[in-house]
Amino acid sequence: MVKKLLTTLCCSLLVLATGCKDEKPAAPRQAQQASVPTALQDSPELSGENAYVHCAALCALGPRPSNSVAYEKQLVYLSEHLQKAGWRVRRESFTLSNGMLMTNLHAEYGAESAEPRPVLISCHIDTKRGIRNFVGADDGASAAALMLELARVLAAKPEQASKVELLFFDGEEAFASRMSETDGMYGSRYDVMRRKGKLPGWQINLDMVGGRNKMIAVPILDTDARLMQFYTEGIEKLGFSHERWTIYPGSYLDDHQPYVRAGVPSINLIAYFSEGNWWHTSRDDMSRICPHSLADSGRMVLYLLGRLVPEPAAENP
Repeated sequence: MVKKLLTTLCCSLLVLATGCKDEKPAAPRQAQQASVPTALQDSPELSGENAYVHCAALCALGPRPSNSVAYEKQLVYLSEHLQKAGWRVRRESFTLSNGMLMTNLHAEYGAESAEPRPVLISCHIDTKRGIRNFVGADDGASAAALMLELARVLAAKPEQASKVELLFFDGEEAFASRMSETDGMYGSRYDVMRRKGKLPGWQINLDMVGGRNKMIAVPILDTDARLMQFYTEGIEKLGFSHERWTIYPGSYLDDHQPYVRAGVPSINLIAYFSEGNWWHTSRDDMSRICPHSLADSGRMVLYLLGRLVPEPAAENP
């Protein structure tokens, strides 16, 4: 299976499309705007439309670099919706050696415990500085928006939700033009350090999960073997395209790396971002985001979560 997915990746890098769904070309911009979701809906199932609404709301705040007014508004927005879904929220602030204040946002469900939750689901919420009109619709907002929708859905499964921590990282983006081992991943590196060995059992990290015709390319060199097995199973069981859900034959610097180095089995669900000339530009706006894409990413997270912390079996009447 892994060999098949790697072969598919090599072919797929040459054929990335631009439509919202693989089987259709993108509709004209005016038609898209007339039909996009604009309000949250109460649905028993995970809703890509709800995640889209959250993504649009975050992007409407404008660029959200660390320690900015817009970043603070983002924290308020995330906290309000998490608390509405029944999650306990807390901020954790820290200061870098250059004086920059950063803030991670944690959310847990159920009774408080001194022990870490078995599964950490994470993403970053800062946008890169120095890029004019950069709202980071996919690179930042899409994963945060999906995590809000996951929080809503998981609240209906309290036993499973109680085994999950949601963590929104600050400072994934580097101050320099490119990330390095020492510049970037500030929030995740800080979180591993402050835990002092009390680490989660598993990590699912999300980054750029809502793009039109995205190609999720999980980096094989960073991924725990068991999680890779669950991921490849999920592709088959969910009926996903191997052109859109595949494996990257290498490694990425991203917010899973500090946990990998600390011994936490991790998987990074990240889109292949080197094609299309949109990454870290003003073109990463809501025209790139697709409810179907968000929904599929959410379905994969729920599948992985179900393999890691299965819901209790229903009792026979």
